[in-house]
Amino acid sequence: LRLDPAAVEGLERLGLRRIGDLVALPRDSLAGRFGPGVLRRLEQALGREAEPVSPRRPVPVHLARMVFPEPIGRTEDVSAALARLLDHLCAGLEQAQQGARRLELALYRVDGGVDRQTVGTSQPSRRPRHLFRLLAERLDRIDAGFGIEVAVLSALAADPLGPSQIAFGGAAGPTGAIAGDTIPLADLVDRLAGRLGRDAVVRPVPFESHLPERAVAMRPAMDGPPSGADRPAAWPDRLRPVRLLRVPQPIEVVAPVPDDPPVLFRRGGVVHRIIRADGPERLAPEWWRCLPAGAEANRPRDYYRVEDTKGRRFWLYRAGLFDPDVPPRWYLHGVFP
Repeated sequence: LRLDPAAVEGLERLGLRRIGDLVALPRDSLAGRFGPGVLRRLEQALGREAEPVSPRRPVPVHLARMVFPEPIGRTEDVSAALARLLDHLCAGLEQAQQGARRLELALYRVDGGVDRQTVGTSQPSRRPRHLFRLLAERLDRIDAGFGIEVAVLSALAADPLGPSQIAFGGAAGPTGAIAGDTIPLADLVDRLAGRLGRDAVVRPVPFESHLPERAVAMRPAMDGPPSGADRPAAWPDRLRPVRLLRVPQPIEVVAPVPDDPPVLFRRGGVVHRIIRADGPERLAPEWWRCLPAGAEANRPRDYYRVEDTKGRRFWLYRAGLFDPDVPPRWYLHGVFP
C-alpha cells in the first residue's frame, strides 16, 4: 500500500500484516488510529478513491541552468559549460549536506529537441572533478543539431553526505588522496559502470541462507549499500574461508570414529595428513525450501576446519547424520589462505 514505516510498524504490532486484514476493519477506527494516510491508500488500492497520475516529473531540488547568448555546438564549449554547471550544482549540494547519486545533463537544441545524458555514482558525491569525468565520457554522444541554446544539469537522486576529513592539513593520506580529492575505489566503480553498463559491475552482499554456497549474492555496485528494511543480514562472524569451491568436491576420509574429525583425506590421488582440526559446525538447509525428498542438499552438514602437515588449511564437511548402514560421504568445500 506504500505506507510509511511508522504506520507499517504500528499495524504489525496489532497483527495486521495483509491488506485483507485492513479491509475487515471499520473505516472510522482505522482512520482514527493510524491517520487518514492509511485509509486513503487502502481506498486507492480498492479503486474507491481516485489517484491521478501526472506525466510531469517533479522538478529536481538541485539543478543548475545556463542559457547561451548564441547557440553552441562544439564539444569544447559544452565541456566548459558543464564545468561551470558542476561548480554551481556541487556548491548547492554541499550547502544541503548531500551528495549526488544520479546526474542528468539536458541540452536543449534550437530545433526543439533535447539531448539527455545520465550517469550514476555508487556513493554520494559532490566532487566536481569526479562528476565531470563521468559526464565528459558521454559528451561525444551528444547530437548538437543546429546548436544548443540551454543546458540544465540536475541531480535526479541525492543522498545525505556529511563532511569528512580524509587527511590532516591537506597532506596526502595512506591512499595518496588529498582532502577533497578522489576516492580511488568509488571512482573506479563509477567509471567502469559508466563504460560497461550499470549491471556489469557487481559486489557480493550477504544473503539469508544457512548453506555457505547460497549465503552470498551479487548485486550491482551502483546500488550502494542497502539501508532500512532492505538491508541484508550481516556477514557471519564465524571463521569461514574466503574462497569456496564452485561445487564441493567428493573426497576420501579416514576418521577413527564416524563423528570424530578426520585424521587424513585423499583428494585427486594426493593424501593430506591432518594434524589439527576444529569442529564440527553443523549446518542444515532452510526448512522453507522445497527440495526433493532424499536430495543431497536436504541433508545436514558437519563442517571441520583442518590443517595438514604442510600447513595448508581446508574446510571439509560430512553430509548427513551418522548411519551405521550407510558409509559417510565427505566433501571439500573451501580452502583457507
